[in-house]
Amino acid sequence: MNRVRLAVIGVGALGQHHARILSTMDDVQLVGVVDAREQQGREIARKHGTQWYSQAPEIMPMVDGVVVAVPTVAHLEVTRPFLEAGKAVLVEKPLAHTLDAARTLQRLASFRRGLLQVGHVERFNPAFQLLKQQCGQPLYIRCQRVSPFTFRSTDIGVVHDLMIHDIDLVLALTGDSIEEVSSFGAVTIGPHEDMATARMKTRKGTFIDLTCSRMNPTAERTVQVWSTEGFVSADLQSRKVTTWKPCAALASNPGMVHDIVSATPNPLTLKDEVFTKWMKKEEHQASSADALTAELRDFVDCIRTGATPQVPGEAAVAAMEVAERVLSGLSLWSWQSGRKEEGSRHAA
Repeated sequence: MNRVRLAVIGVGALGQHHARILSTMDDVQLVGVVDAREQQGREIARKHGTQWYSQAPEIMPMVDGVVVAVPTVAHLEVTRPFLEAGKAVLVEKPLAHTLDAARTLQRLASFRRGLLQVGHVERFNPAFQLLKQQCGQPLYIRCQRVSPFTFRSTDIGVVHDLMIHDIDLVLALTGDSIEEVSSFGAVTIGPHEDMATARMKTRKGTFIDLTCSRMNPTAERTVQVWSTEGFVSADLQSRKVTTWKPCAALASNPGMVHDIVSATPNPLTLKDEVFTKWMKKEEHQASSADALTAELRDFVDCIRTGATPQVPGEAAVAAMEVAERVLSGLSLWSWQSGRKEEGSRHAA
């Protein structure tokens, strides 16, 4: 079997893991890694048995596709020539530093009928996949994604750095468009927003609350869904998925609650029965399979078969359109200036 020839452009904190995983795939030839920092590039190339290049155009003739993991502000500049040349591209999220740039890349991929995949890796998290199977039709979704400040991705704010993950997840869960958005954020270390919260409503009426922060003392990544089937909560770090669903009798006859209350002399005694008799709890431990490996496997398989990736450019543009609405309406407090700004100077 001919191996798919790939290269990784940008081998910093995340790109080096792309290189590591691709170097272990039997049906992939890691042609090289590209990084302007010679010492970093040579070291990663040495570790994974490949060559270092200082400029992306050098590897253009040698590859079937590339993984782009450079800073977001350079996504357009680095990705466009490869799409123009008909090469497959997996570009880290967000697709680009502005919505216009993201649309440019997506239109180019569509015009060239090329493969453009975007690294919304949480789609491949087994806990999210299990939650999606369990939740039914969402009525209300709450996502929390917080972490300490890492001093990475400082070229973008927390909406494009963290919230974009959950925007993509809720769009995938609802299969719907966002109709209403209101948001608030704060600048701490900056220069962009370091925390943000947004409330949204979809066209069909699902309510969504998203909170993200990179100024939290501990890390948390959770998705909670209240749906037609009950309640499902997924911890995307521990990969524990918990469901609470009505027991069969309550599901078939919701009015039985009123009958039970009416027939009980002291209804306060019923509180201990709600989560023992009336609601059924199940706990699931999702697979420990590596999400980044699954994402790269999807990319390689799509190159081989011509299939559409799980997260194509269109999905990434849709997420960026919502992120732009969050940013454009952001009521922003700056701890640095002590002032509140209506609308975001960070949306461009």
